[in-house]
Amino acid sequence: MYDALVLTRFRLIQMRNALDQQLREAPLRTLVTIGLLVLIWAALYFLLSTVFRSVDRWGVVSIVVSQLIFVHFFVVLSVMLCFSNAILGFGALYGRSEAALLLGTPVHARQIVLVKWVEGMILSSWSFLLLGVPLMLAVAELGRVDWTFYGLFVVHFVFFVAIPSNVGMLAAWIVAMWAPRRPGAMALWAAVIGFVLAVAWMARVVRGQADSAEWLHTLLAQSAVVAQDWLPSTWTAKGIIAATERRLEDSIFWLLIVVGNAAFLSWMTVNLLAASWPEAYSRAQEGRHTPLIRRGWVTEAVCWVLFFYLPRRIRMLMLKDLRGFARDPRQWTQMAIMLGLLIIYVLNLQRLPVDVSYPQMRGLVAFLNLTTIALILATFTSRFVYPLLSLESQQLWLLGLLPTGRLSLLLAKFLFAITVTGLSGMIVMALAVSVLEMPTAWARANLAICAATCVGLCGLAVGLGARYPVLGQRNPARIASGVGGTFNLIASMLFVIVQLAGAAWLSFSELRTNAAMPETLSSASMTILVWLVAFGGIVAAGALWVGWRHFERLEA
Repeated sequence: MYDALVLTRFRLIQMRNALDQQLREAPLRTLVTIGLLVLIWAALYFLLSTVFRSVDRWGVVSIVVSQLIFVHFFVVLSVMLCFSNAILGFGALYGRSEAALLLGTPVHARQIVLVKWVEGMILSSWSFLLLGVPLMLAVAELGRVDWTFYGLFVVHFVFFVAIPSNVGMLAAWIVAMWAPRRPGAMALWAAVIGFVLAVAWMARVVRGQADSAEWLHTLLAQSAVVAQDWLPSTWTAKGIIAATERRLEDSIFWLLIVVGNAAFLSWMTVNLLAASWPEAYSRAQEGRHTPLIRRGWVTEAVCWVLFFYLPRRIRMLMLKDLRGFARDPRQWTQMAIMLGLLIIYVLNLQRLPVDVSYPQMRGLVAFLNLTTIALILATFTSRFVYPLLSLESQQLWLLGLLPTGRLSLLLAKFLFAITVTGLSGMIVMALAVSVLEMPTAWARANLAICAATCVGLCGLAVGLGARYPVLGQRNPARIASGVGGTFNLIASMLFVIVQLAGAAWLSFSELRTNAAMPETLSSASMTILVWLVAFGGIVAAGALWVGWRHFERLEA
């Protein structure tokens, strides 16, 4: 046990140093992150509180629906925790860096696995802060709970988190032992299959009229699949509902079931992983192979399709960046996740608890869609596009041998960024205006503003990345969190604010006096639209010019 305490102490020191470095090097980014977390908490609390107040007006039906809400909430949380702990566990116990070092130490495998298990549990407990606290406060707002509810909710939530966390660790162990050749592919296929099944289930549930008895019967029948009595999510949901109804004995009964299963599963997971850790690590390392996405012909074909409009010389530079993008899961996985969530959101716009038949409400929803896409693009370009030129600093001498100038390299980075981000943003925006059934003029206006915003953000990220490069740094996160990266983030946010202010002015001027959404835009609105598009191009051109002037004089 002493060895586990020593490893825990070293891990805490490492986390403290990382936090101290983050606060010293990027205090503004840290404050922005904290502010975004608070904003997410407030938004979740408002959403859950609105849902529970609406359900509470349904009378007897609200009793059944409230239980279904809790059950589905914990089912979704279980899937998220299993997936995240499987990825964390595979990297921590069967990765190439830290696991090899720990296996060479004279520490018993059980102690190391125990520390990694506790670390995964702590990381999983962040879900309580992000999701559990707003849920607890939203339920308490209804006013029918006493002081025992808060303690029971916390205990239920904490012990429930242990069960999917252990399942995720066991899934990582199974992949390392019997499917080590394609861990990333297995995770990706599991996510895709789960996403398709969830969308299909949602489509079946929401089909029909919202006030019909047939719809309620269909909802209960479909929900019975995830409300099985043998699932831990059902135990926790029933325990929390009993706590809200002040049935203390029933809540403690379900809590003891969750605690017993969590304790047994934790004991079994730690001992099983410890006994087979060296063998599982060896199998995981021997089974490595080159994934399909890293093979030359795949990325070359994608590059040919995406950048068909460029000459072959520039396309070869694009191929290098595309392969680097494909080999960094931190980039394409985050972009895929955000794009998938946005697509799910826009496809369900008509099911929001608002009446989009009113032109003012439809215009507001369209503006909120544009705001969401613009903010996500600003975050993505600041995190992944800004470091592109700094990452080239160590091989500038090699790029100088190419039959292209540095201006071509700068434009290649810009075109690469505008193609990837612009394609994603325009797809989501096109789906949004299609679902809202907006008139052609309004749809084109939203698409034009989205495209101009994307051009301006990519120009800022590439131009300021060339003006304030971080030489010799290979970590994109360090580059993005530096002084230049922080300045780029602030400039991107200011640019987005200006674009959104213009879009809001355009919508307000058109819809404040019209009872219906006009089919064409007025001359004043067209002038605003032209200025917004021109402003995006001017910002991009100015930033690229400033960056090129400095990048041209940079010594290799």
